[in-house]
Amino acid sequence: MADTLFPKREERVPYGSGTPAKRDRKNIKGKKTGRTNRNKPTEKKRGKKDGKKLNRNALYLIGIIVILFIVFLFVRKNGSAVYIADEQVGILETRKVTAKELTATLESQLEGIVGSKVQINEKIKVEGIHIGFKEKKDVCTMEHLLPKMRSKVTYKVEAAIITVDSEKVAILANEKAANAVLKQVQTDLMPKEGVAEDAEISWQEDVEVVKEFVDSTQILEQEDAVKVLESTTEATQSYTVQSGDAPYLIANEFKTTVEKLNQLNEGANLTGGIRVGQVINVPVQKPKISVKTVETQVLTAVEPKTYQTQYDDTKPSSYQKVIQQGKAGQKKSTIRITRINGEVTEEKEVDKEIIQEAVPEIIVKGTQ
Repeated sequence: MADTLFPKREERVPYGSGTPAKRDRKNIKGKKTGRTNRNKPTEKKRGKKDGKKLNRNALYLIGIIVILFIVFLFVRKNGSAVYIADEQVGILETRKVTAKELTATLESQLEGIVGSKVQINEKIKVEGIHIGFKEKKDVCTMEHLLPKMRSKVTYKVEAAIITVDSEKVAILANEKAANAVLKQVQTDLMPKEGVAEDAEISWQEDVEVVKEFVDSTQILEQEDAVKVLESTTEATQSYTVQSGDAPYLIANEFKTTVEKLNQLNEGANLTGGIRVGQVINVPVQKPKISVKTVETQVLTAVEPKTYQTQYDDTKPSSYQKVIQQGKAGQKKSTIRITRINGEVTEEKEVDKEIIQEAVPEIIVKGTQ
């Protein structure tokens, strides 16, 4: 009875703890449960920390991207500054324009205005810039910029230059104007009586028309160019003293003074006297340009009769008799006439045809 009511000491357990077997199982279960319960909160905390770290890095990256974008907006080259030499003349809201294109456009517009090719003197530059608030006031359109540039540039125009023996003498606006000037000068310097249709007309000098870019202020009007070409400069030439010449007569012939002749013939002392055959220097007016004409003329001329003398020793010396009456003949001559600026410089017979032979007149003279 006592054994049933009071369990042995080693079998006793605290109240509420259950049987030893249950207790042991409970303890084992509790241990397992305890480990599991301790691990689960740790993994959750680690996940939360990793998530926060990823979010923080993403925010940093986004911030950097935003900053870079802002910097890009403030420093990117979104416009073009246009310069003539070192002077800025405007800003275009584009990067699609080059100095070469602007130069070509300007020269094309100027050519349409002046009527000939042009070459701009200044160097045109285009530089990429960022258009900020400060630059906004200088921004303009191409339609506004080009007229402004035309008013600021200086330029050379392609002109026609008349050269005489390689020396530039007159500058005309174009080749047509230069040829018109040469034609006018040629007409003015031709012989007043005119020349034959088949006459050879040329320049005495080497005359050319060449194209070259020049300053527009150098271009002459046609009337002024004609005056320049027809003007003269003083030169000297040789003169051989003829019978009957005197210093004052030579001076008058060459429209100068005896004093001037002495200056051109230093040491000759022309005032003291000159001799036939003496070669002296005389002043002449040399034109800048000379027209040479060569023409042939066919003339019918008289071939003069000739005289033949025969001697008769049976007749006295006072005896003279025409035994054959002479008669002039007729010939056709081809003469080449050369003129310089209308003045005849040479006449030369280049061909002759006898139409009627001349008959010689024969005279007999006594010799006793």
